[in-house]
Amino acid sequence: MNMNVFMPTRVITGKGCVVANADEFAKLGKKCMIITGRNSAKACGALDDVLAALAKNDIKYVIYDQIGQNPLLTNCMEAGVIAESEDCDFIVGIGGGSPLDAAKCAAVFAANPEMDREGLYSLKWHMDPLPIVAVGTTAGTGSEVTKVSVITVPEGLKKSFHSEKVFPVVSFGDPAYTMTLSDVFTKSTAIDALAHCVESYFSRHANEISQAYAAKGVRILMDQFKAMIADPEKELTFEDREALYNASIYGGLAINVTGTCAPHTMGYLLTEDYKVPHGAACAAFMPAFVAYTKEVMPELVAGFYKEIGIGEEEFLQIVADITPKFPVEMTAEDVEAAHSRWVGNGSMAKGWGNFSPELADSILTDLYVK
Repeated sequence: MNMNVFMPTRVITGKGCVVANADEFAKLGKKCMIITGRNSAKACGALDDVLAALAKNDIKYVIYDQIGQNPLLTNCMEAGVIAESEDCDFIVGIGGGSPLDAAKCAAVFAANPEMDREGLYSLKWHMDPLPIVAVGTTAGTGSEVTKVSVITVPEGLKKSFHSEKVFPVVSFGDPAYTMTLSDVFTKSTAIDALAHCVESYFSRHANEISQAYAAKGVRILMDQFKAMIADPEKELTFEDREALYNASIYGGLAINVTGTCAPHTMGYLLTEDYKVPHGAACAAFMPAFVAYTKEVMPELVAGFYKEIGIGEEEFLQIVADITPKFPVEMTAEDVEAAHSRWVGNGSMAKGWGNFSPELADSILTDLYVK
């Protein structure tokens, strides 16, 4: 098994790390665009810290705060055009996966303001994207350390692009920013991190490094989930939040090597059409994905349970207990309508065996057709 890996992002973590490392911003230019959501970056203190770091270096800025969950391509294009018109030297994304993915996308458009959607997804960009700084405020997506940007196109579908040119130059991870997150949101993002780790471990593109990252992330998450299940009213400490953030970074490092597999692809359907939060949507298909992998690669699955120190029954029960339940009902016609999404899908093919469109149909039918 190979140990190939490429991850050029400088990762700086710890309480107060943004202001303490303000000089990192000065290396990238004299003006930036800050891309974030409407409220969270302000509420958690991340925006104030970034502004303080910029002020230390007399760096000017403009703010684009129109990014919602499942960021829209139209918003990313708009942000990029504004950044270009304002002569910004770099982009700062503050938030969870949505603002960070939007920052990557906007950085491409800022360097190529006349480019259209087809140009973006062709990856044949005339100019390289502006440099990106990522300031994570949730513990789930791992976008801080990946070359992936997942954007919602006008048809309402999520569509990702992958390019080494959108790796953040530097990523700041202060777990204190996650202290203001609700328990429900915290669990949802942590479940997303778990999905990254599990899907990556069972990817046919995995190697020793990615599996080490994935297994470490799962071990951390299992400990945290067991504590949450045992005491649902438990208030998470800074140390708990730090553990969850670390797990999300391990998940990001893992999928940086492998990408995600069928549960993420199928999860997009639940998010887009049934408004199920992303983490829970991915987790809905995790048991079937693991069960199928066990059929075709039993030694791989046995090794996974050995590495994480938890047996199959306990693992699946923890996943079931920690994942919020959302009422989803489908008809046979709904399953048939979704079928084309699985045909020729690259992520579906990343798992072992033949995770076919017909298998995806049968899983949807078993879960949601009454």
